[in-house]
Amino acid sequence: MEICRNYFRDFALPRSYVPICTASALSERRLNHPPFVRRIRWTWGVFPLTWLILGGDLRSYMLAREAAAAGHSVTTVGLPEAVGVKSTTAAEATGARIVALPLPVAEADGVIPTPLTGAPLPLSSVEHLLRRKVWGGRAGPALTSALQRSGAVLIDPNDSETYAIPNAALSAEGAIVSALARYPGSAAGANALIVGYGRIGRVLARLISRWDARVCVCARDPVARAWAQADGHQTADMDALAQKASLCDILFQTAPAPLVDKTVIAGMRPGTLVSDLTRCGVNIEAAEERGLIAWRDGGIPGKYAPEAAAKILYEELLRGDSSDS
Repeated sequence: MEICRNYFRDFALPRSYVPICTASALSERRLNHPPFVRRIRWTWGVFPLTWLILGGDLRSYMLAREAAAAGHSVTTVGLPEAVGVKSTTAAEATGARIVALPLPVAEADGVIPTPLTGAPLPLSSVEHLLRRKVWGGRAGPALTSALQRSGAVLIDPNDSETYAIPNAALSAEGAIVSALARYPGSAAGANALIVGYGRIGRVLARLISRWDARVCVCARDPVARAWAQADGHQTADMDALAQKASLCDILFQTAPAPLVDKTVIAGMRPGTLVSDLTRCGVNIEAAEERGLIAWRDGGIPGKYAPEAAAKILYEELLRGDSSDS
């Protein structure tokens, strides 16, 4: 068995996947491997890891179910009970190899969000559980201080392209669903303005244009505008943002900067939809005063596609864990 493991040790697989062998009478003619391998049937199984998931929305809940279904030992704090998952309190929880916080963490006054249970989960009550690697996003001052005291390292899955790209696709899909639920007209023929052309903006433009919406992309970066033109969309630089915003029916703000300000909003038609996919991209108060239908859409994957979002996150956490020596 040890010889066989050494033979396969160079395979680029996550650490949690290990070869499991059973005796077999496989034909040697069909396998170009050493004799000891030809006499073994190999399958890939999951080596159980310990998981601790602290708070979060439906994505976190589905993540716990996904990990448990794969054979891992999963404990949650601040989440509802699930099949195969141990739900406990912060005081009774123990450390784990994989510790996952919400995405984004967005802790308010040192409290981890627990929207599914509503039970308060102070960061101080779980600080002793933050060891080695901790997965989460957008750490605030309280979490940053707690990580420094515990010596743990925060890893944001969004820093990994293998996670960020499929997650952006879910965000774009959810943003369109959210907007069209508020829009009294049809997507076909609607004037959609997309501010920014990063991961989410690019998928947004592609998806909504498939519904025959007229898409215009406003971006500061000339390379981003060139990509948008190559993808078949109208483009404009940020100097034309106010003028383009005055003509649109739906505006999606994907650029992480306060670009849709009072000056831009002043020229927009009342009733225009404004979706802020960032934390600070739109002056919501000014938009409401103008009569716009404006809202912030944060954590979209966890709201609109929690199961798919959990699968993406599960695979990313396994990849991240396998990179640890």
